[in-house]
Amino acid sequence: MRKNNNKFKIAVSLLALVSVFSFNACSKTGTEKAKKESVEKKESNKKKGPGRSPQAVSIAQIVQTDFTPTIIVAGRVQAIQEARIFPTSSGARVVQLLVDAGDYVRAGQALARLDGRQIGADSELLAAQVRRAQTSLAEAQVSVTSAREVLNRSSSGPRESALSIDAAEIAAAEARSQYERALATNDVGALSREEIERRRHQMESAQARLNSARGDMNAIMQSRRQGLSAAQARLAAAQADLRVAIAQQAQSNSRQNGGLITSPVGGLVTARNVSVGEIAGATGMPMFTITSNGALEVAAETSEADISRLSIGMRAQFRAPDGSYVGGNLRRLPAQIDPQKHTGIARFTLEPSSAIGSGVFLNGVANGSTRRVSALPAAGILYDKDGASVFVMRPDNSVTKQKITIGSRNGDMVELLTGPAVGSWIVTAGASFLAENEKIAPTRTPVRGAVPAARPTPTVAAPQNKK
Repeated sequence: MRKNNNKFKIAVSLLALVSVFSFNACSKTGTEKAKKESVEKKESNKKKGPGRSPQAVSIAQIVQTDFTPTIIVAGRVQAIQEARIFPTSSGARVVQLLVDAGDYVRAGQALARLDGRQIGADSELLAAQVRRAQTSLAEAQVSVTSAREVLNRSSSGPRESALSIDAAEIAAAEARSQYERALATNDVGALSREEIERRRHQMESAQARLNSARGDMNAIMQSRRQGLSAAQARLAAAQADLRVAIAQQAQSNSRQNGGLITSPVGGLVTARNVSVGEIAGATGMPMFTITSNGALEVAAETSEADISRLSIGMRAQFRAPDGSYVGGNLRRLPAQIDPQKHTGIARFTLEPSSAIGSGVFLNGVANGSTRRVSALPAAGILYDKDGASVFVMRPDNSVTKQKITIGSRNGDMVELLTGPAVGSWIVTAGASFLAENEKIAPTRTPVRGAVPAARPTPTVAAPQNKK
């Protein structure tokens, strides 16, 4: 039994010793592997550092060129001048339509016919108003004549009033005479003071009666003159009423035109909003809409930046829904800028085309006037949150990133407003993978349409091809 226990203890000890040796071997192997990976990573980083091979890219030169900028324009087609035809006599029923949408009409051409019975009733009503105004005028003329005759007969005053005034004048003169004689005998004492005072009162009373009679006469004359003025005013009003009634009758006859609705302009009928049997004017909508002379335009919404590049007469090409192209010319510049959208409406007159109608939305391109500018290939421009930039190649074939400001576009070239000088070389292909101060292996690409610069362009070192 003891012998077996000793064998078991020996076996356990050997197993523990083997485990220790195995663990130490594994630890050593893991450490060496980690060291090897670290060395390889450092070697890889060294290869990726400044000492790596220059990246192959394409470069092109910033040049001066004759630039014809293109401006994208888009908008809805509408009529330049549009006539909306409303009924001239509301309440009449439409009995006949003479044209439809899509028809061309001339100025004065009949478009529809209204119910003649309603037209006749309106005409008869206006004729009755004219007759009533004529009757009122005749009555006013009679009143004026009568008032004038009454006033003329009263020029010397009514007979009873004249007799009363004459008697009052005689009595006043007699009373004044007696009073004056009494005053003359006052020194000799022929009459008493009471008698003299009585004659004075008689004279004053007679004068008062004379003044009253004259006042009555003036009041009568004034009343009759006012009566004549009132009659003349009624005559003038009656004359004005008659003129208004005659004008209304003539206007109605002109508008009704025998029940015909006519076009004031020649052009294309683009809409018909009435049917036979409807009451003209009941819906409040125009019966017909006519594009004057069929002339259409595109109301193009243009960005604020492009508006300064527009000019009256500028040529544009618009693509019709059927794939054809329709030319146009800028008729009117934007009158104002929308403060929210920063856009304005430019109006391009379209050439006649059966492929385009009012309400169609068109996309097009407008060509600006040719001018000489600095330009660079659009392929070399990088865009980020700070705006547009390019990688410029230095004489030692290293690159540096530089911000630019661009303008109009002409094909694959873009106008350069601010940035590198004319003659500078920029990276056009592979710029997205470059870093600041990185060396490049450039391949030069010629720029089409370049104009020789007025001053020598900077000398650029030729790329060194490493084997």
